[in-house]
Amino acid sequence: MSTENTTDPNDVVQMAQMANTANETLNKASAAVPQETKDLLRNAKNRILENDKLRSFSSFVGKGEQSAFSLTVQPGILCPRLKKNILYFYLNYILIAAIVMVITLLATMLNPKTIISVAVLLLAWFFVLQSTADGGMKLGSSTVSRKNATSVMMVITAIVLFFVVKGVFFVTLTSASVIALIHALLRDSSNISFDESADGGDVTSDPADQVA
Repeated sequence: MSTENTTDPNDVVQMAQMANTANETLNKASAAVPQETKDLLRNAKNRILENDKLRSFSSFVGKGEQSAFSLTVQPGILCPRLKKNILYFYLNYILIAAIVMVITLLATMLNPKTIISVAVLLLAWFFVLQSTADGGMKLGSSTVSRKNATSVMMVITAIVLFFVVKGVFFVTLTSASVIALIHALLRDSSNISFDESADGGDVTSDPADQVA
């Protein structure tokens, strides 16, 4: 029993054209940005995301310190502690946010509602591409061109994906912010010494990192 290949070469050509158009749009947008701005953003990214700014787990939890975490309500202690911990552990907080996002995204994709939404979306794309294989799709007395039909599907896809993943960003932002805030408020920073005026803070001493 032979199976017929239903792949339309026109579908492949149009998808390739759409990909080229998107790539050209991105290149034009990138070319419109001044080189000075690109250099500034690149340098800022390199300073913020330097590997040596990611503190060790021992430092993060205060391993080896007598009282790594403590609760205080005194503004004179709490405010400097909050500032120092945010400046010192900010890359760790970003890493926590990334981990929370991945876990939440996986949980969202395994949700039956998400699976059904994606499946319906794929079926809709298949239907549109098949219906417009001859260049257009009949809707009553009018004909919708393939270009218009795929443009509408792209908008619908963007809307569906927005509603699918919007919860991921909300959960990530909320959870990561709460974890970071609790850690920054409770982590005793009196044993952490670093230059706050330097880019991201240069460490001068950290007992937790010295523990074998």
